[in-house]
Amino acid sequence: MNTSSDRFTKKLKISKTIKVVSAFALAIFFLSGISRCKSDKSEKKEPDDYSKEWVAPEEARKLRPGFEDFDIAVRKGMELYSLQCVSCHGPQGYGDGGAAQGQSQKPANFHSEKIKKEPVGALYWKITTGRGIMPSFKTSFTDEQRWSLVAYIRSLSYQEETLVPPRALRPDIKIEHLMNIGPLAVRLLQNPVTGDLYYTTFDGDVFQIRNLNSGHPDSVKILTAADHGIGRLQGAIWNRNTLFLCGNVDLNHKQGTSGRMVRFDFGKSGPPRMSVVFTTPEYPSNKTIYDHGWNALAVSPDGKYIFVNSGARTDHGEIEDNGGLYPNARDNALTSKIFRFPIDTKDLVLPMDTAKLRAEGYLYAEGIRNAFDMAFDGSGNLFAVVNSSDYDFPEDMFWLRQNHHYGFPWLLGGDENPMQFPGWKPDPATDSFINPNSHSWRVHYYYNDSTFPKIPPGVKFSAGVQNMGPDANEYRGHTGRVLDGDQTGVAVSTFTPHSSPLGLFFDTKKVLSDDLRGDGFVIRYTLGRNEGMMRAFTSQGSDMLHLEMTYDKTMDNFTMHTTRIVDGFRQPTDAVLIGNIAYVIEYGGREGHIWKVILPSKTGNKVKSNSKKH
Repeated sequence: MNTSSDRFTKKLKISKTIKVVSAFALAIFFLSGISRCKSDKSEKKEPDDYSKEWVAPEEARKLRPGFEDFDIAVRKGMELYSLQCVSCHGPQGYGDGGAAQGQSQKPANFHSEKIKKEPVGALYWKITTGRGIMPSFKTSFTDEQRWSLVAYIRSLSYQEETLVPPRALRPDIKIEHLMNIGPLAVRLLQNPVTGDLYYTTFDGDVFQIRNLNSGHPDSVKILTAADHGIGRLQGAIWNRNTLFLCGNVDLNHKQGTSGRMVRFDFGKSGPPRMSVVFTTPEYPSNKTIYDHGWNALAVSPDGKYIFVNSGARTDHGEIEDNGGLYPNARDNALTSKIFRFPIDTKDLVLPMDTAKLRAEGYLYAEGIRNAFDMAFDGSGNLFAVVNSSDYDFPEDMFWLRQNHHYGFPWLLGGDENPMQFPGWKPDPATDSFINPNSHSWRVHYYYNDSTFPKIPPGVKFSAGVQNMGPDANEYRGHTGRVLDGDQTGVAVSTFTPHSSPLGLFFDTKKVLSDDLRGDGFVIRYTLGRNEGMMRAFTSQGSDMLHLEMTYDKTMDNFTMHTTRIVDGFRQPTDAVLIGNIAYVIEYGGREGHIWKVILPSKTGNKVKSNSKKH
């Protein structure tokens, strides 16, 4: 089934768009040079100083395009781009892919005047050579494929776009556009005292949305990174009239990082007063897209504690030494964990010591790769949705409980990490869980690791919530085939691989219709058909899922039935439920949006979603 999930669609079909730009683009191609470079000297790596401009050598800049038919090259390049480039450069090429945000090396914006003026030979050389987190495609793509990518990159600048709303998958759900916002939006949150909505951006800005119900809302910036000192802001939450912010501070020319949480008290007249909740010692940053940092926040229902996730600094527990600066560095005492602090904590410096963190009561749970969102249900149970690794593991949802270990890096998505076993020989030809297009494979993060840490003695892993379908339950079986839990009867832990669940919320006030009342909901960031890692499993994604959860006493865990109820979001990152309206915010490389998803609140018969798997 083809969905309308790409909300930004071209006003002209691609074939027509190509014809419009072909003459102009081909002129650019052929003006760029007259001879094909045959020397390998142009493919030497640039030094890893990303403050320096990346300039292709002169002989590369003179390269002539390696194809005859521009239209065909664009079509081939579009397929390759969706497989390998979209996660960092974004679906429209604005450099807004979620995978590379927060890195010292920013993905190129293909719409910028600088890139438009680049000779095509320079683009080809950079794709061939790579630098930093962008791998070389010299051996993984043919010469023709690399030129096809260049053609598609050129075509992106000339594709007109129009706004298409998300699509409700049941007739009793309505969707309205609330407002346009700026780029890099991460969190959407409500002040429970005033009722006002706020949103935050990855680079540290905090915006207040005014005139929410007027029909003409706008936003005003109230805080910046200069006010709170958090350069990579990924966590935000209100507790009464106090705003908590959390994220990472880059140190030592971005070779190191530290965690930081602050609060702003808006309760009294005058400007809000800031105080520091905690900071951490400096610990190694890395050069990969896997440096997840401090992000999701949750406040206990009684208001006594604040919880925070500290994501892993690795993909699957491998050594990440930042180019040799930190030998043998993996995850540490401050990463891949959930912490809990008394709500009034001030000026705490967390020790780089797991035993001390546990003894002092700050370490709440361990073994969680990256819980990008957490939320309490109406019964006071805390849940987290987790991004898994490049290996084809499902994406977990965990019921978080104190002193529980959830498996990372030895267990992800209910499956064992093969890197822990001596003698493992990773190869996509023999291990179908390794996607040959994955970043980890291309940069050699899978290897026979004789020093991989052993499972600590006496540790028992807690399983993820078991998804019984009918949606978001595709998985890869041990035979290597992609399977559907509906057809095999297998429960999945928890969501389709590479779907990036986030925006978790619950109907804690039980205001929704009978079949939704008290239940959970989650957003999936990734759209399968536009992302090469997820596409093997489904073309769906970038949607809202309804989670009908049930506690199973025998398992001492939750099972759930998962149903898609809205699709067609574009890079959604967070959601908040106010009454029966779920507000959903989108990341946006050039411009983001906030949507109102109006859920049914009246008592009535159960309404079936018209979602179909594809």
